[in-house]
Amino acid sequence: MPASDATVFVDVPVVVDLDALAVDVPGSIDAPASDAPASDAPASDAPASDGGPLPNLTPVIQNTQIQERTFGASSCEVMEGCTVAGSRRLLRFDLLTPNIGEVDLYLGAPTRAGRPPDMFEFGTCHNHWHLRGYADYRLFDMAGAEVGRGHKQSFCLLDTARYMGMSTDLPAASRYNCGNQGIHAGWYDLYGRSLDCQYVDITDVAPGTYRLRAQVNAERVVAESRYDDNEVFMTVVIPPRPLGPDGGLLSDPTLACGGADEGLDRDCGWTTEGTPRSCTPGARVQVGCNAGCSPAIGVCAGDPMLRICPGDRPCMREAQLAANDDSCPGGDGGPDTHLCSNVTFTCPASGRYTILSGAFRAGGAYECHFDIR
Repeated sequence: MPASDATVFVDVPVVVDLDALAVDVPGSIDAPASDAPASDAPASDAPASDGGPLPNLTPVIQNTQIQERTFGASSCEVMEGCTVAGSRRLLRFDLLTPNIGEVDLYLGAPTRAGRPPDMFEFGTCHNHWHLRGYADYRLFDMAGAEVGRGHKQSFCLLDTARYMGMSTDLPAASRYNCGNQGIHAGWYDLYGRSLDCQYVDITDVAPGTYRLRAQVNAERVVAESRYDDNEVFMTVVIPPRPLGPDGGLLSDPTLACGGADEGLDRDCGWTTEGTPRSCTPGARVQVGCNAGCSPAIGVCAGDPMLRICPGDRPCMREAQLAANDDSCPGGDGGPDTHLCSNVTFTCPASGRYTILSGAFRAGGAYECHFDIR
């Protein structure tokens, strides 16, 4: 990597405010299901207007990361107004949105007839629909003055995983996705820190202690049972800017990439898919999100990849058990089905493994709702 493109990763000391919801919920990137809806009918047709039960969304900030990155004028983030071309410093983080209400949040197909024309927008760089202006990110100093603002983030709202043991598990084909949007009661949506535009640009912010605020559904586009829990604060300490690059050495493959890295061999931009799994040592295990291939297992959209790591932590490429991109090449079903992924591996002696997923192009959008056999 040229020196001008080198990335410096800095551990950020984080103290969670007492007024912030502090949880540690592993999850996956913001797109785990197919754009092809399993059904266009909601499990509970919320929001409702008859006084019945409603969903309730509450944001959670996790996994902060400070990144030094150089953007070209033609990058998606510059074209979408998230940042400007040149060398920038970014405060990245995951945003988790659980639905802790009594019923599903259901939006359905973004292209459904009769919707307000400005409710959804199609992301040309990401190639899927988003609910417009769903999340707002701002950084304040300890006196309450705003010192940084993120791009007003639009979301594809979908089921990433169950939240804190709530609700019941669902087969991949039954979960909400970018083509049939919603969040089941007791599930959460996760917008991962490695995705494009998921940050506040802090290039001109001095070192010090600040408060990061994330707010969802501020314009009340979605009806909820309450709105007083729609924002969260986290205290973050921004260290001095490094004097020079550290060579871009990584030890955590879930850190955001420094540029448009691509392919299975990269060791950045991966997302941990839930908690570690157990298996019988020596047994063969199959993990896949390749509906439309033969045999079908799970569902996918976009261009996802899978990596399997031994034990309970994300791993670098040299330590992986298996990895896959494009499990069924050629005309093996509907459009783009050849881009879905499927891995088969031998359960390690520890009886534990961790699943990572990622887009072929780092930062890109994808959906990988996998099943395990």
